[in-house]
Amino acid sequence: MSQDANSSIDDLFSGGGGADDPAARPASKTRVVAIRTLLLAACLAGFAWAGLTMSGYAVPVPFLFLVALVLVLLGTYASGVRPPPPPRAAGRHGPLDDVVTDGVVHVMKRWQTRLDWCQTDAGAFSRKIQPQLAEIIDERLRQRHGIIRSTEPHRAARVVGEPLWTFLTTPVKRPPSPRELANLIDQMEKI
Repeated sequence: MSQDANSSIDDLFSGGGGADDPAARPASKTRVVAIRTLLLAACLAGFAWAGLTMSGYAVPVPFLFLVALVLVLLGTYASGVRPPPPPRAAGRHGPLDDVVTDGVVHVMKRWQTRLDWCQTDAGAFSRKIQPQLAEIIDERLRQRHGIIRSTEPHRAARVVGEPLWTFLTTPVKRPPSPRELANLIDQMEKI
């Protein structure tokens, strides 16, 4: 912002309308856009008038200008309209994206993602994976054996088995390896 040496302090604080004044820019930009729109409409109307005159039609020039102006304005505003942004996951592609997916595939992908996140972090595994596996085990105990783990822990421990019961009741020091997790899931399926 360049001010001359004779500027007063009031001019400095009021933003005193110089050439660098940002408030003057939108008006000049609007003026340029309006002039450009009118010139484009005039050119389109001129070409339309010339073409129609050569074809033997007599159409009033003001009418052609208004039609051209409406077309230019519609084109200008239509170019400013954008579709909504894609969802966050739109750019991510996995190996199963090309296949027609159903609910089971979505659940499998969600579990795969969670297990990948918690692969090296025991705390994250204890917070995210272990409680969900415990819910699955609780539901299987309730549906198949009529046991609620929180009220009948001794009966639940007998049905579940020692390795799976230890997994449920003690926090993990390290996330289980894929083989250990597969063994735990096999034991869950046998409940």
